[in-house]
Amino acid sequence: MEYDEFLSFRGVEFGLMKGENGLLIVKTGSGGNIYGRDNKYVTLASRIADSHKFSVMVSDNPLELAPEENMSITMSVAADYASSLNDGSPIYYFGVSKGGQYGAMYGYRYPFIKKWLILNMPLMINWHKSRAGLMKMSATQKATIAFGEKDPSYVYSELIDLLKKENIRRVIIPAADHNFSNDMYEFIRLPERFLFPRRW
Repeated sequence: MEYDEFLSFRGVEFGLMKGENGLLIVKTGSGGNIYGRDNKYVTLASRIADSHKFSVMVSDNPLELAPEENMSITMSVAADYASSLNDGSPIYYFGVSKGGQYGAMYGYRYPFIKKWLILNMPLMINWHKSRAGLMKMSATQKATIAFGEKDPSYVYSELIDLLKKENIRRVIIPAADHNFSNDMYEFIRLPERFLFPRRW
């Protein structure tokens, strides 16, 4: 299994699986590549492309780039690609660990993304920046912030409830650790569970 195309821009690598109904942007964790353990990101991208006819753009997360620049490059490439889709095509974001934290900190800057899935973000690292970014998200942007029950940030996850924003919800994934090491299928299904249902 392989991506349809590869892209590289200013030190960030992308794997692209093509579809026509919309775009899912996936941002990996700190230092993560576009494949992930056991090719989990390629498998996820293939599933979404096959089942929903969405394009999936997986972005790596190079350690040498500062978070703001890293996210800006990813969003610039994603926005450029999205311009080739039909007007009104939905665009979603799935950020894992540090990639999820980038969504929390900077997502409000990208109103063209209506649904965000933020997984196992490190709550005790730069929480003030994550909180400030989440508070700036507009009501038209809906964010699901998910934690595995065995993730280190799970014990602090009630901080999300204190934001008291109707467009931000907290979800707990039973028995999952930070890397979903015991249930990769559950990880691969997360975008379908929390981004694709119409009711959220």
